[in-house]
Amino acid sequence: MALYGVYGSHTTESCPVNNKEIAKKVVQLSKMDLSPLLTKYKINKVVAQYHSALEHTLVWVFEAEDAHPIQGFCIESGLASFNKLTIVPLMTFGEGVIPTLKKIHNL
Repeated sequence: MALYGVYGSHTTESCPVNNKEIAKKVVQLSKMDLSPLLTKYKINKVVAQYHSALEHTLVWVFEAEDAHPIQGFCIESGLASFNKLTIVPLMTFGEGVIPTLKKIHNL
């Protein structure tokens, strides 16, 4: 399994803090049992969910085999309905970056 970061941003106008309809969607999303969607899109788990309200940004981290199904999850869950999203492969510092550097540079 690999890690993928979903980086999102939305406008001030579409921020759940300022937009009641979007706030309803976010509250509904928080109450959802995501298990069926995670299974449907072959996502092992949601590792973390971070939000910065005043920057209107978010980072969710997923563990999955591939990034493409995460796109479907974001659309069907509603996360993509008010956020611009970017899906990026991630690696940990100790288990990904350092071994890669050692291999590249024969360290």
